[in-house]
Amino acid sequence: MNNVVYETFPEWFLIAETVSLVLLLAITGVSFAVYFVEIQILYASRNTTFKGPFYRLMFVGILVDITSAVNLFALQIIPARGWLSFFYFTNESWLGAIFYAITYGGRCVQGATATILSFCRVSAVCFPVFYQQLSYAKYTYTMQAMQLSGAVASVLLLLPREYKYVNENGGYYSAFVNNEFRKPFYNFVAVLEVFFVLSIVVNNLVTYITYHFKIKKGASKRNSVTGSQYLMNREKQKRESSLDKMTAIVCCVELLYFAFVVYSLQINQSMNKRVFYFLYNILCVIYSTFSAWMLLLFSKPITIQFKQRFSKLSLKQSRSFSISVQGSNNR
Repeated sequence: MNNVVYETFPEWFLIAETVSLVLLLAITGVSFAVYFVEIQILYASRNTTFKGPFYRLMFVGILVDITSAVNLFALQIIPARGWLSFFYFTNESWLGAIFYAITYGGRCVQGATATILSFCRVSAVCFPVFYQQLSYAKYTYTMQAMQLSGAVASVLLLLPREYKYVNENGGYYSAFVNNEFRKPFYNFVAVLEVFFVLSIVVNNLVTYITYHFKIKKGASKRNSVTGSQYLMNREKQKRESSLDKMTAIVCCVELLYFAFVVYSLQINQSMNKRVFYFLYNILCVIYSTFSAWMLLLFSKPITIQFKQRFSKLSLKQSRSFSISVQGSNNR
């Protein structure tokens, strides 16, 4: 099926396209700085504070998010604008293979990460004994293998294909040479998106209902709870409230991405490529960067260590400044 090609685009679209690219680059740069600090924090305390499966899965997810964002700019946005055409056009097949493998492999890892994390959370609330076992090495490695299995499948499926750059409305976009492979592949992607979204939404919905039911049930026994137990329960409720907010944001992003994939790859497969990538670029950057801010805003251990690192950095800067001032005064 051929994509719709427009003779001209309205001026507002061209302006929006340019402004969006600048904003996306700025958001990605700032988010990468946050990711860099979070990676240091997670790695430094990987055997203590962040030993559980949640942070191990998030560590891999962060690396994949960064890779997906770099892939977007390096192998989609730059060639689409016609920059460095001498390099991209002479290597269009293998660069296209890398772009598609990382794009869909990264999406598989991102979806699997959110799905497995939602499974961990529903286990923590509904099956606490089983959840404790998930921290064992064999379960953690199994979850990480499941997390990365989609990336391996995408590499094996997409790297051997041939690709070419197609010029549509002044933009250059990588496309399959064999269109017969395109339709069944996009059908598979749509089915995978359905699985991810259903699993994430159902798991988080069950978690929310079960946990708040337990809260109401425990409220009737509040008079028999000691002071220390009451404080522990209150702290737990605050933590769950933060997780609820994080969960709501994750579900909204997943549903938004799902709606875009189903519409563009199933309902309207002839969507103009420039319009498709205008929307896709925005969604890809949102999906590849929002985890940085979710951890920073809703993970208390990350927030505390993040503040500590910046306070130490500001203290060092103030000391170096005072030393330089004293040195200049002594001259």
